[in-house]
Amino acid sequence: MCTIAGYRIAVIAASLARPSPDGGADGPGTRPRYEARLAAYHRAFAPELQAILDALPLGAGMRVLDFACGDGYYASHLARRLGASGMVVGVDHSEGYLDDASADAADAANAAFASPGATVVYARAAAGALPFADDTFDLVWCAQSLFSLPDPVEALRRMARVTRPGGLVVVLENDTVHQVCLPWPVQLELPVRAAELRSFAEGGHDAAKFYVGRRLPAIMAEAQLDPQRTTTHAFDRQAPIGDDERVLLQDYLDELVQRVRPFLDASLLAELSDLVNPASSHHLLAEPYLSLTWLNVLAVGRKPLAAKPADGARS
Repeated sequence: MCTIAGYRIAVIAASLARPSPDGGADGPGTRPRYEARLAAYHRAFAPELQAILDALPLGAGMRVLDFACGDGYYASHLARRLGASGMVVGVDHSEGYLDDASADAADAANAAFASPGATVVYARAAAGALPFADDTFDLVWCAQSLFSLPDPVEALRRMARVTRPGGLVVVLENDTVHQVCLPWPVQLELPVRAAELRSFAEGGHDAAKFYVGRRLPAIMAEAQLDPQRTTTHAFDRQAPIGDDERVLLQDYLDELVQRVRPFLDASLLAELSDLVNPASSHHLLAEPYLSLTWLNVLAVGRKPLAAKPADGARS
């Protein structure tokens, strides 16, 4: 146990695993299998992500929870908005990620050139057992993690519990169908997306959660939050793309091929594999006039000042 600004925070061994669509999960003490892709995403779209964070309603002295914080990328940026009296707490299940995040936070705090920022601390905790008192945080931030949890609505309820009345829960998420817009042949893209949906459904998952981006206001309302606004953020790139975009997109495409392989017609699978293969003359990412868009949905929900009555209850 450790005490942080009056709150006892348990660093507990629990699973906040981000399952891949094949049902696998990353064990404690290791970096997750998507580590390289996520790091490339952060580098490739750093200006756009910074603009999203800069627009958040943050101020000096606020307490912020970074839910499923990973390597602390967002926590470190959020801290710069809160001043020396503020605090960011990052929670995740991955010991490896938390080790990296804690080391980075210590380096930043010790750097001679570091500008005054909020205290940043990290704890290992489960999504369903956040070790914080009710109404602790002014804002809870969750980026690209909601879809991976078993029950997105219940996860939002947990976030809402630790948010103060009137505070905000902010989610940055994607929708699998509309996550990446690439110049696919239309006759190929539609069967690929149908095969992807089938892979989710037959993989023992609740397929709907992989398309959570389109339903964020509804599931916030179901979690007893008041939806405030939802905005779509398009990250556009044109050829020639940079190294980080290439790493990110190639990994995305390779995983997509493996996901749909059992469910796609053989001729269409061959066409898809040819487009994804970097050694192919038809490699999609090598097109001289390649244009692509990575779509992100940002949703903001407010915790009511008073508890909402249960459905059917007299107000």
